[in-house]
Amino acid sequence: SPPQIPSDKLDDSSRVLKAVPEAHTSIRYSSDDDESSGSERHRRTPPAELSPPRASSGREKSEARQQQSALPTRLGTAGGRYIPPALKRTMMADAASRGDAKEVQQRESWDQLKKRINASGNRANIGNIKDIIVELFGANLVRGRGLLCRLLMRAQSQSTSFTAVYAALVAVINTKLPLIGELMVTRLVLQFCRAFKRDDKGLCISSVMFLAHLSNQRVAHEVLAFQIVSLLLETPTDDSVEVVVAFTREVGAFLGSIVPRVLNYVFDAFRSILHEDRLTHIVITRDLLVMHATLSTQKR
Repeated sequence: SPPQIPSDKLDDSSRVLKAVPEAHTSIRYSSDDDESSGSERHRRTPPAELSPPRASSGREKSEARQQQSALPTRLGTAGGRYIPPALKRTMMADAASRGDAKEVQQRESWDQLKKRINASGNRANIGNIKDIIVELFGANLVRGRGLLCRLLMRAQSQSTSFTAVYAALVAVINTKLPLIGELMVTRLVLQFCRAFKRDDKGLCISSVMFLAHLSNQRVAHEVLAFQIVSLLLETPTDDSVEVVVAFTREVGAFLGSIVPRVLNYVFDAFRSILHEDRLTHIVITRDLLVMHATLSTQKR
């Protein structure tokens, strides 16, 4: 006979078996869409304040740094940049409170003078040189003579085709303010010496071209031109001969009318270089000698 189960244990097992189908019937089987929507609904997203900060690139940091440095902290340190009127008034008030109002005014006047000279010098050409001279005389050229010389030297080195225009501008200003002409010649000579020591042929050519046109305008003395030629022909090389040829093409006619004997000495040096046949710029020197021969025959 089968073993008899106690009644108390039978009651507990029947209670468990009755609870199992109720648990299975309470489960709701949903479709795939419901499961996907449920998974999306119950997916935990980190709050915005706990998300890691976005790493800024080096370019963004540099742009932000430039924007911060673009606004000057003190008046007079803008470096020619535009300052809004409201910010300018605030900075003027700060300067007055510190007692630097006079210094700030001097810096402001210097910036205005610099802008005026640069604006006039950059527009100089053959057609408007008369108006440019009147505008420059309206500025304080005694104070801004260094600015004017630097502007003309930089502009001439970048575009040598305007050398005659800039030399004429300096010649007219030199009639009223000789110290500007003297300063221009001095700076050009120093620039030529530095370029000659560094073997910078381009800067040498631009410097001697400007000096040649200043000699044509009687701003620089003709002795300076002969000193430059003698320096370059002392130990002739390809580059030095090319610089001398460029210089003689610009100032040769003027020197021939002033001191033709000294110019003949220069062309004798060219002939000796041509006969030695050691340089590669023989064609340039030969063309220059042919031009000199034709000019001498026309004078006769």
